[in-house]
Amino acid sequence: MYYNDMSQTANLSTIIDPKLKRVLIDYCKKRGLKIRYLIEQALIEYLEDEIDLEAYHSRKNEETVSLEDVLKDM
Repeated sequence: MYYNDMSQTANLSTIIDPKLKRVLIDYCKKRGLKIRYLIEQALIEYLEDEIDLEAYHSRKNEETVSLEDVLKDM
């Protein structure tokens, strides 16, 4: 779904709590991560979770088929 093409980037600016920024910087330094990478991964995970949740809610009332029934039909 997400294609990480480093040749194309966009600038994003936001304001966060200074304490959170300090924790973020410390966390990334201790683990050898770039802040950009961590934030991109967190955003991707959040968006994927939201998309999955929407799909679940739109299909949760669909009829289900057991694995046994699927295997019988094969």
